Amino acid sequence: MTADTTIVLTSCKRPYLLDQTLHSLAARDLSAVSRVIVIEDSGHPGIAPVVADRLSGVPHLFLQNDATLGQIASIDRAYEQVDTPYIYHCEDDWLFPTSLFIAESRAVLEAQADVHAVMLRAWSEAPDAQNQAAPGEIAGVKVRIANPKAHRRWGSFSFNPGLRRTSDYRDHAPYARIGPERDLSHYHKLRGFRLVYLEAGDVTHIGFEPTVKTDEIRRKKARGFLLKSLRHRIEYAWFKRFG
Repeated sequence: MTADTTIVLTSCKRPYLLDQTLHSLAARDLSAVSRVIVIEDSGHPGIAPVVADRLSGVPHLFLQNDATLGQIASIDRAYEQVDTPYIYHCEDDWLFPTSLFIAESRAVLEAQADVHAVMLRAWSEAPDAQNQAAPGEIAGVKVRIANPKAHRRWGSFSFNPGLRRTSDYRDHAPYARIGPERDLSHYHKLRGFRLVYLEAGDVTHIGFEPTVKTDEIRRKKARGFLLKSLRHRIEYAWFKRFG
């Protein structure tokens, strides 16, 4: 299998969760993975040893911000290092019980250009947007296909674990100029992107404690926040009716 995928994993001050995630990740079939990039958005001294230990036998690059930049700036920094056609995005609080599902996800992305990413979360903990997606099949792979018009915020973009094209990122980079995850979802929604959810997905979430969402705090404090929010609502209403 061609190693055409880079795993990019974002982390922030949670070595105990990162350790579990990397342990689970390294135990799966990584034959399609060129390398793993881990970026830590803090100066926490306990992260580097975890990465070195858990990825000792896996090609990897560890990046560490001297100070907290925020999720989106960290993702831009890590994605700039990617040299493969596909990115498998992940965070520091997920487990992979059976597979990374890279081959199935790649087949879907190759077959349908409007799919931004293939989501892999287990159905036992599926959010509403996932449960409301329509059953379907793409390239022989059973999926559920999100309707971007069904929800103002979700259905077109997510940083949950899943495969996506590097070229789509390059076409719209850097993400920091667009905003945090909800702004990125809105942006991709208006450009015709959607998510699909793999029926066989079984990736599970383990990080349920509250975290400081630096990018969201900045978004709400930014000048023009209320006007931007109103504009997004109007754009979504127009998209839902005429898009």
